[in-house]
Amino acid sequence: MHTFKKVGDAWCVHSLTGQTGQTVTVTKRNGQTSTVVLGEQVAPLTFSLAPRAAQPAAPVTNVGGLQSILAMFDRARQHLRFPAIVLDGFRVSVAGARASQPGSLTVTGLEQVWNNQRARQERPWFGRVSLDGMFQPGRDAPVGLADKLARFAADPAGEAAAYGRLHGKCCFCNRALRDERSTAVGYGPDCADHYGLPWGARGVSPLAAVAAPAAAPADLLQRDPPQVGFAHAVA
Repeated sequence: MHTFKKVGDAWCVHSLTGQTGQTVTVTKRNGQTSTVVLGEQVAPLTFSLAPRAAQPAAPVTNVGGLQSILAMFDRARQHLRFPAIVLDGFRVSVAGARASQPGSLTVTGLEQVWNNQRARQERPWFGRVSLDGMFQPGRDAPVGLADKLARFAADPAGEAAAYGRLHGKCCFCNRALRDERSTAVGYGPDCADHYGLPWGARGVSPLAAVAAPAAAPADLLQRDPPQVGFAHAVA
């Protein structure tokens, strides 16, 4: 069995059978595993972590203007401290003031995994989209992500609604959509308010001039608005 061990300020691997250059699976205290390459032996049965081989830079792709997406996030920050949107296999948020490119879109994976170099849990880095719409993918970015980001930039409200209808949960708050109107629209009324999107009888989006979101189904627009405290109890 291979386990992480800290030697001084550096994380190493304790291994009974490992050898320098060998790829091993390390089991962490919480039961999760991580695949690493053993570096030099620094103590009996203890190896450093070999640096990852340099990967060729992935091509930069223009995924389109971010005006609609940024308008949604600007509105959401009036209600939420750290707004984020989860779509098909990736998560999007806005980089903060201390980031290398403040205001750009940060694109990551969904589940947090162990980072060997930082010795902590964090989401895989899929890349960033600069303010001019250029997507610079990270080495962990899945194939086809640029196309998904382009569709999201072209119609953020439509992509958000499609995700909700497909998965049965809101891409903004990750809650299950149980009210029939929320299920039909693809997100709940509270998140619609937070991100400036149309929902049922609420009609036109406050961001319609910027985002031009897809309209809600016509039959929903004719129904009475939900009773207070009911429609979005769970989403």
